Amino acid sequence: MDEIEVRELVQSEYKEWDLIVEKAQSGTLFHTSEWLEICRDVLSKDLKIYGCFRNGGLVGGCPIFVKNFKGILKVATSTCKMTSYSGPLIKESASSKAHKRAQETHEILNSLRKFLCKQGFDSIHLTFPPGFEDIRPFTWNGWDSAVHYTHYLSLKENIDSNLSTERRMEIKTATEARLKTRAWNDPETYYRLLSMAYEKQKVKPPLPKKFFERVFKLIQEKDIGYMFISETPEGEAVAAHLNLYGKKCAVIWTATLDPDFARLSPYALLYYNEFFDLKSRNFDYMNVMAANIPTFVDFIMGFSPELIPYYSVTLESKKYSIAKILHKTIHKGTY
Repeated sequence: MDEIEVRELVQSEYKEWDLIVEKAQSGTLFHTSEWLEICRDVLSKDLKIYGCFRNGGLVGGCPIFVKNFKGILKVATSTCKMTSYSGPLIKESASSKAHKRAQETHEILNSLRKFLCKQGFDSIHLTFPPGFEDIRPFTWNGWDSAVHYTHYLSLKENIDSNLSTERRMEIKTATEARLKTRAWNDPETYYRLLSMAYEKQKVKPPLPKKFFERVFKLIQEKDIGYMFISETPEGEAVAAHLNLYGKKCAVIWTATLDPDFARLSPYALLYYNEFFDLKSRNFDYMNVMAANIPTFVDFIMGFSPELIPYYSVTLESKKYSIAKILHKTIHKGTY
């Protein structure tokens, strides 16, 4: 096959990248240039989208955020706060033969891997989206790998038959308190609830208000999601989810609640009614991005979701490894 050229995309090529994201089976909203630009602008990230070209046509690539630590270490990662995965993407193969598709994937990923290794990064961390399973071009060449998890809740099954006794009791509690649920896209309400939840823990929210304002604006302009809330009979919002649309799923991207209403179990009712709401919107499943958070796993398991793995790969220089050991030694006992 013809050789793969890898280079950074210019702004005018982002539309072409978004077409790859749209058509690729494992392409997600987190890969899109619009999402990446929100991360770049609000979080002051140095964004690069590297494209892989064959005969002048874009066949794959990978978004990267670059950070320099005091001019000593240069670190590259495909993720940032509350963007759990992104990573390499490959244009869907036209071949019906498995070995041919694997060959094309390996050629593109090997070219990308070699290119990244020449960019002077002291650490490279790539997190692949769920559904992207073949990471061998990296692991076969000395990269470390790790497995992560998310939960898929099928919208084609009978949710009532899959509920645990505890979730049933919580839904009953919320119903008896006359809590209701509905869609309502209001960034002020969401950030108020989020701030209250984090204030209770005496920490700041993970992202600034501006980030959520940009996401809500994107939701309204592109119809790529919505907010779903639980509210009191008086109309006070006490819990909320921000859902982002995927190809066959809705991603439960972030959730929050007013801690003073936790005893009324608004989360349980929110998930339960959201199941039917998303089913009516013709999605196949809910992607509940909380399987790596031990404190939340027990709750979501009460809805009987399917555990889905996804993968990351990492390559570190000796300098970075030494710096990491020194950092852990200096801060030992503070974690």
